[in-house]
Amino acid sequence: MRKIAFLVLISVAISGCTSFSFCKKQPLNYSSTEILFSDFSYKITAYYAEKNQIIPEDFNANEFIRILEEVYPDKLSVDNVKKDYRIQARQIGQFYSVVVCKPDTGIKLMEDFSCSLNRVDIRYWDRKDSTQCEFEKEWETYCR
Repeated sequence: MRKIAFLVLISVAISGCTSFSFCKKQPLNYSSTEILFSDFSYKITAYYAEKNQIIPEDFNANEFIRILEEVYPDKLSVDNVKKDYRIQARQIGQFYSVVVCKPDTGIKLMEDFSCSLNRVDIRYWDRKDSTQCEFEKEWETYCR
């Protein structure tokens, strides 16, 4: 019996986990991206706080990336985000929001609001229905 269990385990490992959902890497990649964007929020808000400034009205994806390139210690992570995702950013009240999308399809993966620094607020990557790469219209419900 032990030999059979061992052989089954080995055959699963050799097959590369191709048909088992727990072996799929995409959710893991997005989950690590979610953590990264939560960390980005700390850096962006600290950048403006150190200057005694609020998020400017013209805050956008270019400014988001520019600040991260200036202050984020892991430059490779910033480069990978620029390469792997389509980013949109905007000022919302005294905060900002950043939308992360697939560059090839324009499908929205997540949206993060700087009003809640400890987590990414809206995860779309784990939903069955897809959403276009647009800002959340009801952002106030996330920033109370």
